[in-house]
Amino acid sequence: MTLRHIARRSASFSVLVVGLMAGGCAAPTADPVQMVAADPDEWVVVMFEDTDDQFDSGLMDALLDTEMAADAALAEAGAGWIDGNDVGDYSYELYFVGDDATEMWLLLDPIFADAPVAWTRVELRESLEDPSPEVLAQG
Repeated sequence: MTLRHIARRSASFSVLVVGLMAGGCAAPTADPVQMVAADPDEWVVVMFEDTDDQFDSGLMDALLDTEMAADAALAEAGAGWIDGNDVGDYSYELYFVGDDATEMWLLLDPIFADAPVAWTRVELRESLEDPSPEVLAQG
């Protein structure tokens, strides 16, 4: 397990504990992210692409609350977590990792449906380097 994964798990757990404490609930007895396998390797990559113009980096700020909600939903379900992002001249990509890409997308889809920026492509990958991921696109 890398330090990035440890930090990600700690951050997810901290967000959950703070949310539960603010809501008057007792802290959970176990980290819900621990329900994910030790080395999960299925990925959901959510892409925001603008092929005609350079990507407006201000849109990343608009997506911050959506990213936090997506990460919290995966953590609460014990299905995975956000692993990072990639910013290009013409796109912005969010990477989520867990045990089951399809299950993760079922949790993420309604969250991204309400995002202030519409996603253009989603890849459900069996590994980060999956040569033939399942591709979802919206016009």
